[in-house]
Amino acid sequence: MTDEQRLQQMIDELRRMRERCEPKSNQNPRYLRYSNAVSALRWLIEDLAKERAINRER
Repeated sequence: MTDEQRLQQMIDELRRMRERCEPKSNQNPRYLRYSNAVSALRWLIEDLAKERAINRER
């Protein structure tokens, strides 16, 4: 399993956890933190993909 796949699994789990939050709104601090964590993991996946592309070019 690649790092990207592992991070995607984390995203999926965080989204499931976020769905249990009430209210489902960015006004709910815990819901917002889950959303921010998902965003950060998505950025990491993008960074890893870019690094992999650069390394393939070499």
